[in-house]
Amino acid sequence: MPPELTILFISAGFLILGVYFWQKGNHLLKNGKKAEAIVFSNNFEASHNGGGVYYPVVRFLTDKQEWITQELSVGTSPKKREGTKLQVIYDPENPTDVQINSTFVLEILPRIFTALGVMGAVFVTLEILDVINILP
Repeated sequence: MPPELTILFISAGFLILGVYFWQKGNHLLKNGKKAEAIVFSNNFEASHNGGGVYYPVVRFLTDKQEWITQELSVGTSPKKREGTKLQVIYDPENPTDVQINSTFVLEILPRIFTALGVMGAVFVTLEILDVINILP
């Protein structure tokens, strides 16, 4: 596979993920409810290189007094200690849609992914048009 195509596929992945998480973060920031959660457990997901990531499972009480136990979509390494308190933000229409209430997770990381996707696409476009010639 030509390197331009590889970079384009990777860039498209970053762009799609970035836009998705950006929209999701904006939705939670606009419509979400904040709650204090406790780390109930950690689910380990092994990677092919022998390492892995821990996904915290949090438990919190909604504004409707419903207990929600949900695995977060952002993993960490090392794992978060069970019993650790976290601020979360959840969608009141779907309380299992929950994220750590963090500027980095909700705003900065999606923008970084989007920017990487755009930069990769621009790079490949310039390479194909022979404006730059870096790839073999």
